[in-house]
Amino acid sequence: MSNRRGGEQRTAGFPVLTVIALMAGIFAVGSEELVVSPLLVDVADSFHTSVAVIGLSVSTYGIATAIGALLFAPLGDRVSRRLSLAIGMAVFILGTLLCAFAATLGVFFAGRVLAGLATGAFVPTAYAFVGDQIPYRHRAKAMGVVVSSWSLSLVLGVPMGSFVGQWASWRSTFGMLAILGVLVVCLLLRVDSESRPDPDGSPRLQDAAAISARPGWTRSVARAFLVPKVPGYVLATFLNMLGFYGMYTYLGSALKYQFGTESALTGIMILLYGLGFSTSFITGRWADEWGKEKMLVALLAGLAPVLVILSLGARLTALLVCCLFLWGAMQSLVVTLLSTLLSECSQRYRGTILAFYSLATNLAVAFGAALLGPLFTAHGFSAVGLVCAGVTFVAFGLSEWVYGRNRERDRPTAAG
Repeated sequence: MSNRRGGEQRTAGFPVLTVIALMAGIFAVGSEELVVSPLLVDVADSFHTSVAVIGLSVSTYGIATAIGALLFAPLGDRVSRRLSLAIGMAVFILGTLLCAFAATLGVFFAGRVLAGLATGAFVPTAYAFVGDQIPYRHRAKAMGVVVSSWSLSLVLGVPMGSFVGQWASWRSTFGMLAILGVLVVCLLLRVDSESRPDPDGSPRLQDAAAISARPGWTRSVARAFLVPKVPGYVLATFLNMLGFYGMYTYLGSALKYQFGTESALTGIMILLYGLGFSTSFITGRWADEWGKEKMLVALLAGLAPVLVILSLGARLTALLVCCLFLWGAMQSLVVTLLSTLLSECSQRYRGTILAFYSLATNLAVAFGAALLGPLFTAHGFSAVGLVCAGVTFVAFGLSEWVYGRNRERDRPTAAG
């Protein structure tokens, strides 16, 4: 079944143009975040500085993303979410162009800050936009498609940006991303931003906080965080991402120690993880059919032993291949489910809640690398893997607790 509404093709309730626009936007910001790594030496040479100094632009970008999520994503709850996405992408274009044409190091860092702020505003708003457009019963499928863009930025965006940087210059890579941003803005201006009703045609229910008068920014953010299930799932997001980034940050180094610095196997192994992560394009629909909360609990329970096996069995190549692909596939669906579940906690505060999700993710990036670095140096990758598995197991316990409370609340009471 397909029909036209607002100029956008919809197939079985699936707004194709909306998903393409959001995928392209996340692909652009994801590539911008990751592509600096292979360009560090070239950028450093251009500004006559060290790789370590340019490396700080990655940290700057991450901090700006976390700040942008908390400051600007909640604006989407007050104005048109489509407009918020378009403005966020316009700021991203400006920041990227500043990087491309930067004559001084200060301008380059200013461009990275602007692009990071825009990324922080765009990503949670994009997830909230999916919540507005897609009924909850089909939402994990659509969210899985959008989330898979992160793997595309790793598998396609970074190699393509690196190739353009070597073939032309690193400035051309940023120029290419700016052009992609312009395409995203054009797509966003064509999509329909109207919230969709549930399949029975009735408006989606709102929580009690949504009925109250519109509060100020600070009170609005506080109320959004106190919506039932939000604190639990935001903390589960932080713990899951802490376990993921702590493991992933030092995976490349561990693989180089194992296969040698000149071996192509390191890149192939990381590519296997990226291919596994892209499976959320398919697995999201399974969560819609089998139950989102139940599958989240099962996946987090399964991730912990996978991380243990990955850390202890890394020297067995066949086992490493299986575990890396499985890790990517499971992690991508966990990310899909957490963002989907948080998108349904409150319609009124959807953008603000998903800003907390983005904030938790970016804080996990910073803490995962910083806290586990000394452990990796002192005790190796196995110790890092065991700690990350333990953190993931705590996330499992927390998600099981939230799921259990939800079942208790929904269980009908016996008639007196």
